[in-house]
Amino acid sequence: MQDQPKLTARQQQIFDLVRHAIETTGSPPTRAEIAAELGFKSANAAEEHLQALARKGMLELVGGTSRG
Repeated sequence: MQDQPKLTARQQQIFDLVRHAIETTGSPPTRAEIAAELGFKSANAAEEHLQALARKGMLELVGGTSRG
């Protein structure tokens, strides 16, 4: 069994937020929703963290959607 990649505290916070949103609503949050929830100044900051999570294999980003 492979170990889970090490996440920063912020990455873990975003991963938990995404997982909770999917479990409760069936859809992931938008980048803007992540930014608002965590106090980022822009959705781009959320995007950078999502890209890092994708590189670590923790989630898959789907192009062409705001909730991907």
